[in-house]
Amino acid sequence: MPTFFRRQTVLPACIVVAVAGGAWLYASRGASAPTGPAAPQPITVAVVTATRGPINVEFEAVGSLRANEAVTVTAKVPGIVREISFNETDEIRAGQVLVRLDDEEARANLAVAEAARRNAVQLLERAKALVSTQAVSRSRVDELQAQLDSASAQVHATEARVRDLTMVAPFAGKTGLRRVSLGALIAPGTEITTLDDISVMRLEFAVPDSLLANVAPGQVVKAYLGDGSDARAVTGTVRAVDTRLSAGSRQAMVQASLPNESRNLRPGMFLRVRLELSRRDNVVLVPEEALVTSSGTQFVYVVQNGKAVRRPVTIGSTVDGLAEVRKGVEEGEQIVTRGTIKLRDGAPVKLEPARTSNVVAARLG
Repeated sequence: MPTFFRRQTVLPACIVVAVAGGAWLYASRGASAPTGPAAPQPITVAVVTATRGPINVEFEAVGSLRANEAVTVTAKVPGIVREISFNETDEIRAGQVLVRLDDEEARANLAVAEAARRNAVQLLERAKALVSTQAVSRSRVDELQAQLDSASAQVHATEARVRDLTMVAPFAGKTGLRRVSLGALIAPGTEITTLDDISVMRLEFAVPDSLLANVAPGQVVKAYLGDGSDARAVTGTVRAVDTRLSAGSRQAMVQASLPNESRNLRPGMFLRVRLELSRRDNVVLVPEEALVTSSGTQFVYVVQNGKAVRRPVTIGSTVDGLAEVRKGVEEGEQIVTRGTIKLRDGAPVKLEPARTSNVVAARLG
C-alpha cells in the first residue's frame, strides 16, 4: 500500500483516541467538582433577651473632700508660750483651751482697770447722793458718769487682751500637728496647730449647667473609695448648689454632706461621685456591651431566624452596664452580646450556652 494511504488511516485513529480520552477525563473531573459556592459557616455568638425595667439617670464626676469646719489656730498677739493643753490628733471639744501665753502683765493691767472702775462707781454714787442737797452740781454727776463709762471700757479692753493670750477651740474637732513649743516667743499670726471637724465631710464636685435643673438639696449622692469591684460606697445628700457658674467651663459647684463616723475620709481626698438625677420605669434594657458604633451610629445585632440582623438603635442612659434603648429594639428580642466583631448583616449564627458569670446578662434574664 502506498505511504500516502497509510498516513491517512493513522491520523483519524489518533483523533478518535484523543477525543475519547478527553471525554473520559472531563466526565471523571466533573463528577467531583463543586456545582456552586460553599455555604457560610454559622458564627457562634452569645445573646441576651431584651427586657423592660427601671433605670436611674445618673451623673458621674470626681469630687474633692473638705472638712465640715476647718481652721488654722494662730496667735493674735505676741507672747511667750506658757501652757500647751493638747496633743497631736486629739479630739477636742468646743471651748477647750489649746495654748496659753504669758498673761501676768495683762492680768495686772486688768486689776488696775477694775480698781479704777470701782473708784469711779463710788465717786458717782456719792455725787448722786449729794445732788438733792445741791452740794454737787448736775454737771459734776455727768462728768463722773463719763469717767465710770471710760473705766468700764478700759476693763473690757483689758479683759479682751487677757482672752487673746488664751487660744481655745472654736468648735469640736481633731487637732493637727503642733507647731510651737513651751517657752517660745511667738508673733501675731504664728501657726499653732490646725483644727478640723471631720465627723461630717463636705464633698464638692462640678455639674454642667445643662443638668443643674435636676440637682437640688436633699438628693442622694454616692461617693466611692477606691477603684474597681472593691470600691466602697459612702452615701450622702446634696447640701447646696452654688449660685454662680464658672465662666470657662459653664459648670457650677455642688456641695454634698457625707457622714464620717469611722474617720476614714480625710480633707483633700478625691472620690468618684454618682448623683441620681431621675428614674425612668418600664424602659427597654440591653447590655451595654451589645452596642456597636460605626461612623457615629450605634446599632445592635438582633437574632432572627438563625441570622444576625443589624439594627440601628437610639440609646438613652447607660448605668451599671445597662443601656436604655429608646428606639430600635423591642422587648423579648434576642440581642448579640459577644461575637459582634465577626458578624455582618444577615450572617448565620449559632447560639452558645449562657454564661452565668455575665452579671448583666443574669440581670436581664
